[in-house]
Amino acid sequence: MPLSTATAQEAKLTVRGSGHPVPRFVAIKFEKANLRAGPGSEYPVLWQYRRLGLPVLVDAEFGVWRKIVDHEGTSGWMRGSLLDLKRNAFVTKGVIKIRAEGNQEARVIAVAERGALFDLETCPKQWCRVAHGDITGWVPRDTIWGIMDGEVID
Repeated sequence: MPLSTATAQEAKLTVRGSGHPVPRFVAIKFEKANLRAGPGSEYPVLWQYRRLGLPVLVDAEFGVWRKIVDHEGTSGWMRGSLLDLKRNAFVTKGVIKIRAEGNQEARVIAVAERGALFDLETCPKQWCRVAHGDITGWVPRDTIWGIMDGEVID
């Protein structure tokens, strides 16, 4: 029986992987994490991330290695042990307003600049609840990196 296109693509994306769905968002687990040209420590380091909690998209797996893409479109391979399943959100556009509720009319409780990092708590539809320190509020999902189009987080 021949493989369907979707099954063939999935097989290509995950080779002896973690068993978690691909693609998926994860967070960088350490203050320093190397991005490599290929799935192994023998490959050259392309970049070193220095941002604990930065969300990245895993779009392929090979053994213990994860092919990731960051918010700027940079991609490469990182050892899976450097990544955390915790969901975070990264502000990608200018300054955004954090609101008390998930709608445009709700009271503004804080503002966040491009580069701000939050815990991603829930994202049922067009608005996501985020938290940082003692601030918890809602932001439009299209202003953050860390959630896929149509993905729901309860």
